[in-house]
Amino acid sequence: MQSLLFLVLNSGMLYLCLLPDCCRMFFLKNTFSALLVVLFFVSCTKEKGLELSSYYYPLDELSGSGKVYCYESSLEKQDPPFYWHYQSFKEGGKTFLKGTYYDYLFRPFQYVQEEALYNGMKLVDFKLYEYDSLGQQREIKVNIEGGNVFPFLLKDSLAVLYTKLSWKSPLDTSYTTTLIRNRQYAGDTTWLWEGQTHQAVNFYVRELIDVESEGHIEKEYGGAETYLKGKGLVAFQKNISSDFRIAYKLSRILSYEEFLEMQKR
Repeated sequence: MQSLLFLVLNSGMLYLCLLPDCCRMFFLKNTFSALLVVLFFVSCTKEKGLELSSYYYPLDELSGSGKVYCYESSLEKQDPPFYWHYQSFKEGGKTFLKGTYYDYLFRPFQYVQEEALYNGMKLVDFKLYEYDSLGQQREIKVNIEGGNVFPFLLKDSLAVLYTKLSWKSPLDTSYTTTLIRNRQYAGDTTWLWEGQTHQAVNFYVRELIDVESEGHIEKEYGGAETYLKGKGLVAFQKNISSDFRIAYKLSRILSYEEFLEMQKR
């Protein structure tokens, strides 16, 4: 639309110079009316809200083999690190982000796939992996009942992003686990990354885990997340109880080739 507006302005000035004096006033009046229509259309089609897309993982930089985000504990040195391998790809005219979670032994435990919509990221696939006593991997298909992950355009700063997941373990199908996560924008902040201070945003997170067998066992707790502009998630914490809290922060970003080399050491 901005290109169209530029074309209207420039072509109008060109033809105005070629018209005789008696026609210029008529042309000016009609051009001005047409310009008002274009400007009105531009203002109506541009949605207003808080623009946050640049704070999520940089999809344009994660194509091909992608990158690996390395997270380390902010509280306890003995808490093991973990890794997220992210890759973006296009399919059917849509853009997706897929991620695989690896533990400190480089075993995959989660797989996620998100679709980039005009107003945010939507979770479209989720798998968990668990291992039996012999080390054999079992895949768990997760049911997605709500998949709002991250907002690109936040029209209401008080809006809550809702995610609901449920699954059964193939090793014990007698119970169902449900996770409900509410994520809410909590304001701007800054973050020190590679020796420089960058813009970031905070989110408040509330989670509920429900384990259903013959009854229900529930645990609800709060937390927080920080997203760095141009990078994505750089820190999070979960306050499980008064004496149990976990917190991690992004320590480095590797190429996938560097991640494979690290596994050989």
